[in-house]
Amino acid sequence: MKKLSTLILLLVSINTFASDRVTLFTHHELNDSDSISGVGISGIIGAHHGNFKSEVVTSLNSVTVLDTDGYQNDYLGLDLGLRFGYFNDVFLYVEGGIDMFEAIFEHEEDEPIFHSNNYYDSNTIDGYAALGAGIQAGNLRIEGFVKARHIDADYWEADKTIFYGMKLSLAF
Repeated sequence: MKKLSTLILLLVSINTFASDRVTLFTHHELNDSDSISGVGISGIIGAHHGNFKSEVVTSLNSVTVLDTDGYQNDYLGLDLGLRFGYFNDVFLYVEGGIDMFEAIFEHEEDEPIFHSNNYYDSNTIDGYAALGAGIQAGNLRIEGFVKARHIDADYWEADKTIFYGMKLSLAF
């Protein structure tokens, strides 16, 4: 219960700490075999007069990935990321983040399980690094990005790591 309360406070705090604008967004990212679609919220942190700022980003995602054995895996993810960049009408950023569901609800297995005669027990917290750019026109924001993602579970690992995508945001 303590972990869930911390998560809720974190999501609510984005609006509290955002010094500039808060955006609601939808995004879609993909590669040859995988897709990630989600909705989220972000908030710019930094001085109103400067263009070099940070942005806290969180999104609830529906994830579909193929593992190294060729099986499709579907799950929900909750990304939490931090961006650093130049934010103006045209913006550029670098971003890093983790899957908060794995960070909060990570569990340890008591007994090893074998899958396809290959033992894989290396479930680290999923993370990503991204480069992105976009334009802001009033309350509308459109951006493109490339992400390198590490995705795995207790007994499988995603086959591909590079995703590219688009994001549409409305700012308030």
